[in-house]
Amino acid sequence: MELRVLITPEEISITGIDTHIKSYTILYNLRDYIETKNRRLLVSFEGGPGPAGEGMCIKISIKGEPLSRTDLNAIKKFFELQGANVTVKDFD
Repeated sequence: MELRVLITPEEISITGIDTHIKSYTILYNLRDYIETKNRRLLVSFEGGPGPAGEGMCIKISIKGEPLSRTDLNAIKKFFELQGANVTVKDFD
């Protein structure tokens, strides 16, 4: 299952998560990075893990200061190192 990520300054959408453990690890690591900058995360889940479907989808809304270009690039690299297909929609 391919991990696909869309990153904007206000939201991160992750699809194709095949296990609960993987979703926990992703959220744990992102939370530590994003919340250090005086932001809050609102997380919603859709779907379910396993071979029967497309996997879980996580939508992370960022409340407070939007992600900077540096933050966007750091999060992009985090997901690329996990083999994800990453799309970034910047401020433009």
